[in-house]
Amino acid sequence: MFEFEIDLISKNKGIDPKALLGLASTVVVETEGLGRRYLDGIATGFGMQGQDTSANYAYRMVLRPWLWLATRRSDFKIFQEMTVPDIVESVLQKYGQPMQKKLSRAYRVRPYTVQYHETDFAFIARLCESEGIYWYFEHQPGSHTLVFADDVMGSHSPLPGGHVIPFHPPGKAALADREHIFSWHMGQQVQPGRAYLDDYDFKKPRADLSDMRQSPPGHAHDSYERYEWPGGYTEFSDGETYTRLQMETGLASHHRAQAKLNKRSIAPGYTIVLDNYPREDQNQQYLVVSVEYYLEENAQASLGLNGVGQTQGGSIQRFLMEVHPTAMPYRPVVATPRPRTTGPQTAVVVGPPGEEIWTDQYGRVKVQFHWDRIGAMDENSSCWVRVSSTWAGPQFGNVFIPRIGMEVIVDFLNGDPDYPIILGCVYNADNMPPWGLPGNATQSGIKTKSSKGGAFGPGLKNGAGDANALRFEDKAGAEQLWLHAQKDQLTEVENDEDKWVGNDRRKTIDRDETNVIHRDRTETVDRDEKITLHNNRTERVDHDEKISIGDNRREDVGIEETVSIGKNRTKTIGRNEKDKIGSNWSIKVGKFKTETIGIASMQNVGVGRMENVGVVYNLNVGAIMATIVGKNQSTTVGSDQDVKVGTNQSTVVGTKYSLNVGGGGGGGGDAGGGGMAKNVTAPSGGGEGGGGAGSSITMDAETITMKVGSSSLILQADGTITVNGNSIRLIGASDVTTLSGGIHEN
Repeated sequence: MFEFEIDLISKNKGIDPKALLGLASTVVVETEGLGRRYLDGIATGFGMQGQDTSANYAYRMVLRPWLWLATRRSDFKIFQEMTVPDIVESVLQKYGQPMQKKLSRAYRVRPYTVQYHETDFAFIARLCESEGIYWYFEHQPGSHTLVFADDVMGSHSPLPGGHVIPFHPPGKAALADREHIFSWHMGQQVQPGRAYLDDYDFKKPRADLSDMRQSPPGHAHDSYERYEWPGGYTEFSDGETYTRLQMETGLASHHRAQAKLNKRSIAPGYTIVLDNYPREDQNQQYLVVSVEYYLEENAQASLGLNGVGQTQGGSIQRFLMEVHPTAMPYRPVVATPRPRTTGPQTAVVVGPPGEEIWTDQYGRVKVQFHWDRIGAMDENSSCWVRVSSTWAGPQFGNVFIPRIGMEVIVDFLNGDPDYPIILGCVYNADNMPPWGLPGNATQSGIKTKSSKGGAFGPGLKNGAGDANALRFEDKAGAEQLWLHAQKDQLTEVENDEDKWVGNDRRKTIDRDETNVIHRDRTETVDRDEKITLHNNRTERVDHDEKISIGDNRREDVGIEETVSIGKNRTKTIGRNEKDKIGSNWSIKVGKFKTETIGIASMQNVGVGRMENVGVVYNLNVGAIMATIVGKNQSTTVGSDQDVKVGTNQSTVVGTKYSLNVGGGGGGGGDAGGGGMAKNVTAPSGGGEGGGGAGSSITMDAETITMKVGSSSLILQADGTITVNGNSIRLIGASDVTTLSGGIHEN
């Protein structure tokens, strides 16, 4: 920026500086046949310097550009998704002064840029320096225009009124017939010939963003490299641009020249051509980058102030300029330091209205800093800010996304306000810890909050609050680990799971439970087990089931029990079995039933018993069989019945014994019956159908009656034998002997 110090004299000793400060002032310089040259500025300083012998009062006024006012204002402000030219225009437009942009290239959009405790001037200066943008001023009567440029060839015009300026050495300056240069100092400096930049982008962590550019000036030691990291970019193409700018910035100060001249129209921002210099390589086009003016109108104006004595009525006009060859790119010196934070600070997590969590695919959040006066506490208050984690790997780690309204600790990578990162969260009076302190100082853990609309509270079962929680109680004698799932809990164990409970365990499930075990299950209960089912139970075993009970077992079925066995069933009872059936008992065997009783079997039937055998009934008794019937016994054989007695058979009938062969009823010795004859075979001893020697059949009764059709044989206890029949035949194989007291024939 320019600064003009103007010494003034006045008869008025009471000029009030406040009346002049901040006002625009213009110095008019008469040029040689080219009209007037204007030096316009704002009075930024004014004061009395003293008094001369002529009762004149000396004052000094300092004129600076309106841009200097930007050094009087500092701010904290965030700019998002803007280019540097747009940011500069946004910052300076509030000053209401003329600006012009003569920029030749497109500028990248910066996602996040912070003016951090900087003056407006320092802020826009460092941004322009980083992009290779410089500025100069064009002066008009009553105003001056700030011009931004980035191209030494395309952004500047030739000096009006004669841009070719001849050189005349001091010894020949008196012979010059026009304004000229009378002193020229050229020189070069040692500069590095290589620039190397690099940076890192977390969205492309494996990308190589480094770029190197070299342009050796051609002197010794020109191969040194200037390495900058971070380069301030995330795209490789931007890295190429910034590497080129760094190379050009370093070489811009390599070719510089200073000249003294008397051309009153000289001004920065214009190009000139040096002519008539002894070294031909110096006679070329240059950009005027700075000018120092020393103008004195007469001796009285500077008497005793500048130490320069002149004759009455004389004037002094001295100009010193610095120029840069237009054959080389011109870039401003990077002199404005970037602001650095002195440590972490806190901010508040923000997001759109109605949201409780606002994040992106990287778990980043938006924040509003306490120094931000413009932010609306919404999703536009900052860029996306990364959140630090204790563990972050490819698809593994831990994630705790700060929620809207939380106060977070924010630090800045490399101390740069443009690169915030969240380190953690802190409690405050609005966001208190989940467990009351200091009363619960022994408790540690994690407690979340259901979103959206989750209620605040302790998060206990059937209590206020919607939350998942894990809490550790470390109070001696009351240690506890508390886990609360607000809705579902899913546990996955890819190999083994071991649980040990030193005392009791209680498990309550308000609705259903499903257990799926794909292989084996072993459960051991050292003492008692009690299971109560208030409704139905279904249990299925696809293969075998084995139940071992060391002592007793009791099974109570309130109504019915159905047992279905697909094939065989084996039942072994070490000692006794007792079945008690309150009403009926039905057994159905599809084929065979075999009962083996080691010693004895007894069956008591209270009223009646019926056995139905479809085809064959076989009863084998190894030794003795006794059948006792309290009242009546009836045996019905549908076809044949064979009774075989190995030795003796004895039948004792208390009153009457009837044997009816052929059907038709009858009994008690009465003749009767009829129908088809049937056979009754009662062999004894020998072969079938007859007896052998020593065999016998004995019937003992008061009366024995054998009746066949109309024939009968009656044996009575008194010895009477009655034979009845239509025809009686006695046939003997040899002799028939009759032994009787007499034979009576009727």
